[in-house]
Amino acid sequence: MTSVRGALLRLLLLLACFLLACGDAENASPPEEVAQPGFEGPRAIVLVSIDTLRADHLGLYGHERFTSPVLDEVARQGVVFEDASAPSPWTLPSHASMLSGLSPFQHGLVSAQRGLSSEVETLADWFNVAGWKTSAIVNTLFLRREKHGITRGFEDYLAVKRSDYKQKEPSSWVTDEAIARIQDQGEDPLFLFVHYYDVHADYTSLEAYEKVLVGPYEGSADGSAWQLMRANFDPVHIEGCLAEFDPDRCEYGSKEIPRRIDADMERVSFDGEDVRHLRELYDAGIRQMDTELGRLFSFLKETGRDQDTLIVVTSDHGEEFMEHGRVDHFLTMYQESLRVPLILSGPGIPDGERFGEPVSLIDIAPTVLSLADLPIPDRVEGRDLSALWRGGEAFDWQERLLFGEASGGHEHAHWLPDVYPIYRSVREGRYKLVERKQGAELSFELFDLELDEGEQNNLYDEKPEVASRLIAYLSGRDQTQGGGSGPQGAEVELDAAEREELRALGYVP
Repeated sequence: MTSVRGALLRLLLLLACFLLACGDAENASPPEEVAQPGFEGPRAIVLVSIDTLRADHLGLYGHERFTSPVLDEVARQGVVFEDASAPSPWTLPSHASMLSGLSPFQHGLVSAQRGLSSEVETLADWFNVAGWKTSAIVNTLFLRREKHGITRGFEDYLAVKRSDYKQKEPSSWVTDEAIARIQDQGEDPLFLFVHYYDVHADYTSLEAYEKVLVGPYEGSADGSAWQLMRANFDPVHIEGCLAEFDPDRCEYGSKEIPRRIDADMERVSFDGEDVRHLRELYDAGIRQMDTELGRLFSFLKETGRDQDTLIVVTSDHGEEFMEHGRVDHFLTMYQESLRVPLILSGPGIPDGERFGEPVSLIDIAPTVLSLADLPIPDRVEGRDLSALWRGGEAFDWQERLLFGEASGGHEHAHWLPDVYPIYRSVREGRYKLVERKQGAELSFELFDLELDEGEQNNLYDEKPEVASRLIAYLSGRDQTQGGGSGPQGAEVELDAAEREELRALGYVP
């Protein structure tokens, strides 16, 4: 029986070789499996951070207005994370988390009074060691490496002061410089960090975009940072300045355009029509920003570089429009401030995939390293998101804890102790707990995000066992001003112009 099978096999092999003209069948070796071309990783990685961009104002996240055709198309060609959160509601700690893979509690940069410790490494450091070119193009004081140190590891670095350009215009110089870096890449792989500030208040954009997205309006809301600040000032703060004027507590802006909390300051209270108008101004800025990003992505496609360039698009935090009684950002930990877009596209990324798992900005660093086939340092807290489509270690995404911390209330506390509350939050799957601490008063809200995305129904009394469990998680995190278990960087000294620059934007360094 064995000899018959052997003869049969030889006959089949002879026939196959005859048809394929492969020569002597008797002496032929069994055909080898043809190796499939493996994924070798990208030659360039472009991480785009769009400051103050909330996810639900983009078409790809269900926004009904036509704000983001370019990003919508990028999303169709890549991966969208539908439930991505920032770890903080303002620029400095959130970007430190984005680039280090650590929560504010771990990297320690929770206050504008200090810089990032030299002990904390970032993506730039890891890519430098791996022989990549590293380049950063930024346009906010918080990301200037001379001060807070977040971008100090980039070999090539460019920053511009906001006074050097008009915010109404798109940040074309950012795109121009990004394109130049890619054109000059050479043989070495490139990691490029690009930061846009156009969506941040003031909400201004070119007439062409406002004409399309801003409807008729006769009120006084203008979307300026100063007006948003005035709407957010606590009455205790205002009355204190009227009783005793202190520049540290009561003066914002520049010497040329002083903005003071005094008897001449017009108080602001927004109604529904005002908020609608603010949202429309904000949307117009997004559309302008989206068009500008189109220039960058079109360059990649026209030059064929899109085939080996990984694109990551995200934001550091969202923006509030009175969902919980405030506008702007910086203080609270509700979803309008923490939920951000996260889109990946390029080599190694599947087309048109959407993932609903709760993820965080701290996941960007390990994901980018993994896609570049580089090791992920042990200290990194974030998770490699590519495991969701590439497989790997099983992980229960619904059980991980996502913290919101480094509230802007810490900054206010330097000059106005107990006036502005300090918020924190912790999330486990569908449930999210928001803590509000003001002086000795401590209160909590519990939300089920699957049933209540807008966080309007407080379940704290209805689900005490869930609330108690999440409160216990928070109790392990340091509540002190400038807290965190991470190393503390050197104290940052801002000159008068820098302090005015940040205070004009609503920050309180």
